Amino acid sequence: MKLPAMLRAIAGMFVLACLAFSLSACEGPEGPAGADGVDGAVGPAGPQGEKGEKGDKGDPGDPGEAGTAGCIQCHDVSTDVKAKVLQYEASVHFMGGNFERATTSCAECHTHEGFMEFLATGDVAATIANPTPVGCRTCHKLHTDYATSDYALTVTEPFMFETGETYDRGTSNLCANCHHPRPADIPEVGGPDMEITNKRYGPHHGPQAALLAGVGGYKVPGSLPYTNTAHTTMISDGCVTCHMAAAYGTQAGAHTWRMGYEYHGSTTPNMDGCEGCHSGAEDFDINGAVTEINGLVADLKQILMDKDIIGEDGYAKVPITLSADEAGALYNYKYITEDRSGGVHNIKYAKALLQNSIEALQ
Repeated sequence: MKLPAMLRAIAGMFVLACLAFSLSACEGPEGPAGADGVDGAVGPAGPQGEKGEKGDKGDPGDPGEAGTAGCIQCHDVSTDVKAKVLQYEASVHFMGGNFERATTSCAECHTHEGFMEFLATGDVAATIANPTPVGCRTCHKLHTDYATSDYALTVTEPFMFETGETYDRGTSNLCANCHHPRPADIPEVGGPDMEITNKRYGPHHGPQAALLAGVGGYKVPGSLPYTNTAHTTMISDGCVTCHMAAAYGTQAGAHTWRMGYEYHGSTTPNMDGCEGCHSGAEDFDINGAVTEINGLVADLKQILMDKDIIGEDGYAKVPITLSADEAGALYNYKYITEDRSGGVHNIKYAKALLQNSIEALQ
């Protein structure tokens, strides 16, 4: 039997509802979100804005200093830097200062590096690996301010000898830092015997400042008092007054520090620094003083040789035990010979050391 059309429609709707219910009843849990999609392409740039107006140009600055302005303060004709360099290159400081002696005990005065380290720390910690001679920067504060103040000396303070006396003679205070006696046991006058084990017993090679100041040495009583010449009492700048007098080319004076030069095959003394006090003097043997000192040195050496204390070379025959007077006389002999001025630095003091030593040994 055929159903009416309305009933068929209702029946169809019922069937669809039942089918939808059955399908929804079978749905599982929601799956994880999918990966993001690829970014879309960059859109076109927007339109460029209008260009702003150009500002006014600023005022010009002050002209800068010329690149050579600082150099000219020192490197101009009036300061004669070139001449000073040439003089220094003819000096013993440059050529014969034995700057290879760069160990801790020698570098202080034989090398530039050692001297600067000593000034900074009071010591030289290790042998200098690549030593250089005493030079311009050893004595002057070059290229620190890049002005004439760079000519200032690295040392200006008075120097104190190991025996306690002070050397204070202007710019030559710098010189005294190296030109002074090195450690050596000076016997006590009338003291006990001394055993000498080093053949070089006595002051080291540079006792010049001490002799000029009239200090040090074995001052045994004798016929001569221990007094000083005018070099000690009247020359305010000490060493530099004579050793840095007007230069004779690159052979003497100024930054050569030499006191003589070769002229037609003979050595001529540079008397420029002496003429202020010794007008008309032609050499350093004024009134025969150097001749007298050399004679006393020869006499003392002979006595020391006769006593078998030293050999012809002037070195002590070690090991040897000496009385205080014998050790002191040996010290004084080395003091005056190592000074190398023939007593010129202080004739009276040198003469007293030698003469009184001779008397003590006789």
